[in-house]
Amino acid sequence: MKKNSLLLMGLMFLLFTAACSNTDIAEDSGLVQVEIKTVQDTLQPGRAILIDASVTQGTEKVTDAREVKFEIWKKGQEKHEMITAQHWQDGTYRIKTMFPEDGIYNVTAHVTGRDTDVIPTKELIVGNGSAS
Repeated sequence: MKKNSLLLMGLMFLLFTAACSNTDIAEDSGLVQVEIKTVQDTLQPGRAILIDASVTQGTEKVTDAREVKFEIWKKGQEKHEMITAQHWQDGTYRIKTMFPEDGIYNVTAHVTGRDTDVIPTKELIVGNGSAS
């Protein structure tokens, strides 16, 4: 009887630890990821530019983010602009903006949703990239 109880407890312990391990793996593969990209290959000052944030969780495209904003500023300057993005399609959130002059600009996507905040930054070169 004592032997069966120990065997049963050992089996329950193994099942419990195996279940916890699978949960950890599932959570790791379900992290929210954000990729910032421009629709145009060449960015010219004074022209409209489309900037996208593609939001995924594992293999799923996130179409229900609570908030997506882009923070934009020219490198070396303190003035930042915050623009709210709209869901465009298939987990892609988009803004239309314009950079007034050549230079290097930082673009940070602020994505809130699914109990997480993701804040990646990408550097964009506009025109010849020189600071005016």
